[in-house]
Amino acid sequence: GNLFRAIPCLSKGMPIMKTGKKFWFRLSLIVLPVILLLLLELILRLLGVFAREPLFLPSAEQDQKVIRLNSMVAKRYFDPKQVPVPTLYPETFSSDKSPETFRIFCLGGSTTAGFPFDYQVPFPAQLRVLLGQYYPQSRFEVINVGLSAVNSFTVLDFLPEILENEPDLIILYMGHNEFYGAYGSASTISIGRNATLIRFYLRLQKLHLVQMTRALISALSPTTLKDAQHTTLMEKVIGQRTILYDSPLYRKTLHNFEENLQLILNTCRKAGVPVFLSTLVSNIRDLPPMGSYEKEIADLHRQAARDSLITRIDRLLQQSDYENALPLALELFNSDSLSAGNWFRLGQIYAHSGDSIMAARYLSGAKDRDIVRFRASAEVNQIIRELAEQYRISLVDIKSAFDARSPLGISGDEWLCDHLHPNPDGYYLMAQCYAESIKSVHFLQNINDAFTPPERTPFVTDLDWNIGLMRVFKLKQRWPFADKEVDYTDYPPRGEPHSAKVAYDYLFSHNNWVTAHYAMADFYLQSGNTDQARRENEAIAAYYPDRAEPLLKIAATHETDQNWSAAEKYYLTALPLADKKGLIYYQLALSQWRQRKMVQAIEHMQRAIVAPEMTTEQGLVARYYLAGFYIDVNRRDFARRVLQDILRQDAHFQPALELWRKYFEN
Repeated sequence: GNLFRAIPCLSKGMPIMKTGKKFWFRLSLIVLPVILLLLLELILRLLGVFAREPLFLPSAEQDQKVIRLNSMVAKRYFDPKQVPVPTLYPETFSSDKSPETFRIFCLGGSTTAGFPFDYQVPFPAQLRVLLGQYYPQSRFEVINVGLSAVNSFTVLDFLPEILENEPDLIILYMGHNEFYGAYGSASTISIGRNATLIRFYLRLQKLHLVQMTRALISALSPTTLKDAQHTTLMEKVIGQRTILYDSPLYRKTLHNFEENLQLILNTCRKAGVPVFLSTLVSNIRDLPPMGSYEKEIADLHRQAARDSLITRIDRLLQQSDYENALPLALELFNSDSLSAGNWFRLGQIYAHSGDSIMAARYLSGAKDRDIVRFRASAEVNQIIRELAEQYRISLVDIKSAFDARSPLGISGDEWLCDHLHPNPDGYYLMAQCYAESIKSVHFLQNINDAFTPPERTPFVTDLDWNIGLMRVFKLKQRWPFADKEVDYTDYPPRGEPHSAKVAYDYLFSHNNWVTAHYAMADFYLQSGNTDQARRENEAIAAYYPDRAEPLLKIAATHETDQNWSAAEKYYLTALPLADKKGLIYYQLALSQWRQRKMVQAIEHMQRAIVAPEMTTEQGLVARYYLAGFYIDVNRRDFARRVLQDILRQDAHFQPALELWRKYFEN
C-alpha cells in the first residue's frame, strides 16, 4: 500500500522535471543569441573593423606626438549618400599638456564652426590670438569642435571624449539647431523625439555591431544626394519644415534642449571643468521671417479685404510713409497676431520711426513666430540664462554685445552675414566677449595691461570675406531664402575684385586656403601694394603661428618698404620655428646691419656661414657681407682673413675681388 501511495507522488514530480527543461530551453534561446552577439562584437573589435568615428586621432607633427581632430567625425550622424557631411578643421593639440598651456574646447553648431568663413575668422581662432596678446607668458590651445547642423545631442555625445583631454575651459554656443540639427525634433536625421531614446541610441553607437548595421543599411539604401555643388546642408536636414510657435512640438524641443544642457553642465561640474554659456544672436532687424502662419479665412470677401490691406501697407512701406502705415499695420496685426509677417511689418515701422523699444518687441516676436525655425527663439536664451544662474557659471551675453553695437540696439546686417551667422567683424566681437570673460574670472595671472585690442579684426582680408560671402550667396539662392539655380556671375565682389576670383578658385578648384592667400599676396606685390600683401601673409600667420614661412614673407614686405626694424622683428620670430635657419640668419644680419646693429649683424652672419643647408654660392655671399661688416666696424684684419678665405675657395668671385682691391691691394 505504501508503494502504491508513493506512485502519485512520483507522477506529480514528472511535470516539475518537464517545467525545468522548458525553463532552461527558453533561457538558452535568450542567452545564446546574446553570447553570439557579444562574440561577434569581440571579433569585430579584434579585427579593428566597423569602429565608430572617433572625435580625436593620435598624430605627429615635427616628430612630436599630438592629438588631431577627426575631420570626418560627423559620419557618426550623417550618411554621405544622403547629405553633405560637415567637417571639422583637423586642428591639433599637444598629447602631453605642458604646465603653461591653457586648453579651451569650443563646442556648438555652425556659428562655433565659423560658417561661412574659414580658418582664422571663426571666433575660437580669433580668441586664441587675443588671449596670446593678453597673456604672453601662457600658451593657449583653443580647439574648435563646432560642426554645422548639429545640436545639444551631438555636444553631449562629444563630451566624454572632450573631458578625457584635460580641458581648462569649455565654451558652449548652441541652441539654434535644436529643431533641424541631427536628431532634432524636425530633422531628416531622426529616430523619434524622445530625448532619452536618442541619448541611448548615441551611446549604443560605440558598439561595432551597431556601426556594422548602419553600414549595411547605408549600402542597401539608394543615394539621394545627387548634386552636392548646388545642394545645401540646410536643405537636406529639414524634415518637418514648419513648426508653429508654442505648439506641442515646439515645447517638446525646448524641453529636450534644457534636459541636454543640464546633463552637459552636470557632467562638467562632476569633472571639475568650468563652462561658459553663451546667449544666441540672430539677425532680426533686416531679415524677414522665412515662413509665416496665416490664419485661414473662409469668407472670400474678408480674404480679399485682408489681401488688399497687406498691399496698401507694403506700398506705404516702399514709399517710407510709416506714419500712415502704422494704423493699418496695427489693424492687420489685431486680426491675426500669430502671423510672423504681421509682427515683422510692425517692427519695421517702429524701427524706421526710431522707436527702439517697440521695434525690438515686434521684430523679436516675428523671429519667435517664424515657422521655419533656423533661429532660436527668445525662450532658448531664457533657458540658457536660467541655467547659468542655477549652476552659478559664467554667462557670456553675446546677444547683448551685438545689440549694443547695432542701430536701435537691434542686431542686423552690420554684424551678421545671413540669418544668424556673424560676419568676420561679428566673429571678432564674439572673441572679444569671451576674452573679457576669461579675464574677469581670473583664470590666469600676469596679464599684459598695455594691450588694447583693435576695434575690428586685424587679420582678415577681402579674400576671407569673399570666401564666406560667396557661400552665403549660394545659401540665399536656395530654400528657405529662394529656390533658383546658383549663378556666381551675379555675385557682387567685396573689396578688391581679384579677391573674388581667387575665392572662387579656392572654393571650387584647389581648396587650399594658404595657397589662396599667397596668390593674393603675389597679386598685391605685383601691384606694388606691400601693405595688402603683408595682410594676406598676416592672415596665414594668425592661424598658423608655428609656421615660419608666412613670417618670412611678412619680413620680406618690410624689407621692400625699408622698414628694417620690423623686418628684424619677424626674422627673429621665425627663427626658432624654421628647420633650416641659414638664410634667415643671413636676412636677419642684413636687416640689423641696415640699423647699424653691428654686433648682432656680425654674430648672425657668422651663423649663416656655418649653416649646413647654405649652398656654396650662398656661403660666399654671406662671407662677403661679413667682410663688409668687419670693415664697417674698423676690424680690417678680420675682414682680410674672410676675403682671403673667399678667394681661396673661388679666386674669381667678383664682389670679393672688388672689396679686396678697394681696401687691401695697396
